[in-house]
Amino acid sequence: MMNRNQLLKELIVIFDKQLQQSLSEAIKLTLNKLFQLAQNADSNQKEHVFFNQYRDLKEQEKRLRQEVREQTKQMPDFISAEVNKSDKKMSLALVEDEELSISLSLTQLDSTLEIAGHTELYLLEKRMNVVFGDERIDKTNMPFSPAAIVWLMSHALKPMNWSETVKTKLIEALQKSLHGSISEVYHQLNERLIAAGILPNLQPEVKASQARKPPEKESKPTQKDDKKPAKGSANIKKDKQKASTQQVSPTKQAGSHAEEQQLVNSIFKLLAKQQGQSQGHDYRPDYDTDKPQSGGPSLNQSSSDQSSPPQHVVSGSDFDEALNQIEQDAGISANSRNLSDLKRLLTERVRNNTGNYYPELSEKQHKTIDLMGMIYDEIHEDNRIDKDIRSSLNAINVPLIKTAVKDESFFSDQEHPARQFMELLLQTSQRWYGTDVIKQVHQFSDHAAKDFDGSREGFVKALRDLSDFLEVTENRATKAEQKWVSAAQGKEKMQLTKDKVNEKLDKILKDCEVKFVRDVVKHVSKDALTLTMLREGEDSEQWKANINTAKVLSQIGNREKFKQLSGAQKLAAMRHLDETMDELGFSKRDRMTTKDNLHACFKWQEANQKQEQKTPPKLNKVLSIDKASKEQKKEAESVKKIEEIRSLNDREKKLVDHIIQVPYGSLFDFKAGQSGDVIRRKLSWVSTLSERVLLVDLAGRHPHKMGLARMAIDMSRKNIVQVELDSGGYIKKALGRIMNRLKKMAA
Repeated sequence: MMNRNQLLKELIVIFDKQLQQSLSEAIKLTLNKLFQLAQNADSNQKEHVFFNQYRDLKEQEKRLRQEVREQTKQMPDFISAEVNKSDKKMSLALVEDEELSISLSLTQLDSTLEIAGHTELYLLEKRMNVVFGDERIDKTNMPFSPAAIVWLMSHALKPMNWSETVKTKLIEALQKSLHGSISEVYHQLNERLIAAGILPNLQPEVKASQARKPPEKESKPTQKDDKKPAKGSANIKKDKQKASTQQVSPTKQAGSHAEEQQLVNSIFKLLAKQQGQSQGHDYRPDYDTDKPQSGGPSLNQSSSDQSSPPQHVVSGSDFDEALNQIEQDAGISANSRNLSDLKRLLTERVRNNTGNYYPELSEKQHKTIDLMGMIYDEIHEDNRIDKDIRSSLNAINVPLIKTAVKDESFFSDQEHPARQFMELLLQTSQRWYGTDVIKQVHQFSDHAAKDFDGSREGFVKALRDLSDFLEVTENRATKAEQKWVSAAQGKEKMQLTKDKVNEKLDKILKDCEVKFVRDVVKHVSKDALTLTMLREGEDSEQWKANINTAKVLSQIGNREKFKQLSGAQKLAAMRHLDETMDELGFSKRDRMTTKDNLHACFKWQEANQKQEQKTPPKLNKVLSIDKASKEQKKEAESVKKIEEIRSLNDREKKLVDHIIQVPYGSLFDFKAGQSGDVIRRKLSWVSTLSERVLLVDLAGRHPHKMGLARMAIDMSRKNIVQVELDSGGYIKKALGRIMNRLKKMAA
């Protein structure tokens, strides 16, 4: 194998060439877009803005390409240096103060490229592991990966003096131009590594459907399972559930399968009973009585009974053909009313296609369509599910019906890939309620429908691709969420420290009679003591010096204690106060005014020693201290919230305890205004110290903070509702609800 540095240089040449081509195309697309926007602007002001953006981009496009090239060259060395710094795994990060819209566009770029090039990317990841000789190298931190492209674009765009809009449009255009070529780029990189003798026989990882995996392999943790989620993440609970399901024994799996099969059989018997009553004849449930006919007829059958099924029963091939025609002509929406009409349309289509004037659907076809319609009813009426998921279900409706009619295990086997894909869509509709993710997953349903050939493979691929997409999306949301959790924890630590310092200062200022002195201690010594406690602790010399200054200043404001101070103590306190104000950023004018005011206090107290002075000393205003004092007073006089006015009742107290125990990552629906609109948020962090709750939107952004008591009151009033997700799969629970409904109807 050749020298690593030489090999990386050759890989950079290949990668840089392809990236520069895509970047050039993206710039051209962005320029065209800006020019069109300028031409079609509805005001002179907007036209001027767009033309300025167009001109700025055109003038600096060469600089951007050069910046990207420089970042590309630095990438391997930077990654190698960062990985070698510590034992911890390193992931490439965006520029820290990146604008949110740019960060979101880069996140979407990462997700799209990872899905588009996942097969070649897997091979490249394994080979780059060998090149770097470090197992911590993976697709989140290796050169040339989607994460690396995002990293270098983030750093290359930072120095460019362009508006946020231009940068966002450019990233979106780059996403389009790279989408179709990224897999080929990775293929060329892999070819070069193979030529260098690095894992030449490595094959793409083939993920079989979970139904075909041996149980012993399912229980083995993968490399991804070893990654620990961030604190406060919803993945903590998810990983525990995943681990527990992977360890289920084959016996328990078989028992669960048999139990669900029995449930499905019971539903079909009740459906058969209802159908028979409505049609006036016996409607035999064939899901549990159908047997292979290869064994020949029974001895009691006559020769006429041994013939093939009556010609009027619709065959499987005629059923599929008619279904395809209806789908192409009008589409079939996933709801019970459409599926009920579908039966009539199917028989009419078969009649036109075959000349069979009295076609009848088979019992299996009848029951399958009925049950699918009832499951769709459950989905339609469930307010936990985002209604936009209907388009994804509509796309796979026909493949699902064909699969369920052909393969009896669809309703009873939770490991069936078509059912797993449907389950994942429903989980996504709840986890990503109200977000653009719901619309983005439609592409996977569309692909599943187009790739469907009657076998399971189309759903296996769609399930794998959707899972990969959701994993990337979830990781991004977790990282964004963790930033807010860390910020909230830091803010709480700061607040607790301030409260502790306030308590200390209140004791020191207990006997201080001069308001100005109290304000100086409250707004100067307080900040100094807070920073000292956070940085150095209460045992430090700096802490003791600040406390001593606060005590001396407090004594200056008290007639009896003033006479106990020596001149040296007063001068030392004055000097330390001036240094502290300077360190805290007070202006020179405020420092001088503070010093003059304290000297005026000295004279007033000295006069007090001879004869009591009722008239307070004349003091000049210190702008910053006066402003801080007014803000504190205003805050103290602000309108109190309801949870501060009254105590909680027993139900609300129980809800407080419940919120504290709820796992992080749990979902809550907030009613927004009188319209009844719902905003779904995720619980990220609860503090029993500050009694505060942090929630974020489902993408990990837009933090929402509130008090524990306030949240308990809103939950009691049903303004906030916890979203209880079905454990063990949505369809299984839906079948149980359908069974209960049919029993009531039968009774």
